[in-house]
Amino acid sequence: MNHWLSDDRESAQRWARDLLARSNWVVLDTETTGLDGTAQVIQIAVVQPDGRPAIDTLVRPTGRIPPDAIAIHGITDEMVATAPSYREIHPLLQEVVRGRTIIAYNAAFDRRILRQTARIHRLADLEATWQCAMEQYARFVGRWSGWRGGYAWQKLPRRPEQAGRKHQAIDDCQATLDLIRRMATGSPDRWWS
Repeated sequence: MNHWLSDDRESAQRWARDLLARSNWVVLDTETTGLDGTAQVIQIAVVQPDGRPAIDTLVRPTGRIPPDAIAIHGITDEMVATAPSYREIHPLLQEVVRGRTIIAYNAAFDRRILRQTARIHRLADLEATWQCAMEQYARFVGRWSGWRGGYAWQKLPRRPEQAGRKHQAIDDCQATLDLIRRMATGSPDRWWS
């Protein structure tokens, strides 16, 4: 193993250990209407460091959910028809993350989607610090991507009971928390599919 690769893996492991040594953070995940600049949150989950959910809710968007998004997460217009709007969820979300670091698997995406959704509802961005578990896991795995000019991003390892299921925000939060715990112990990256 290259010296710099070993250092980066140890750094990622230290990041995970440092997180687990404190409690001022949460894991957040969203499901959305899509990936573009108009996409909105339609499901949000926030899990505390001990694994307890702080938020796990569907969110009613201002428009319809496209079929390609439904194919990924299985959330339909009918399912969100009576869900609270983001305007209703935002104060609770801000309270839950206040003074805490948000850990997300692909933090840049979730942060952008939440920002877009807040702007659609004419709300302020969340006041929070973000860190990306996906970037740390890429360093932990250590597979170089010449195309990216950095470590290759890895698919979020999912629990065996989640295999084949549609994406749900709470499941992805739990998988991210499990990943952080595995990284902290230095477990190999071949533990789930």
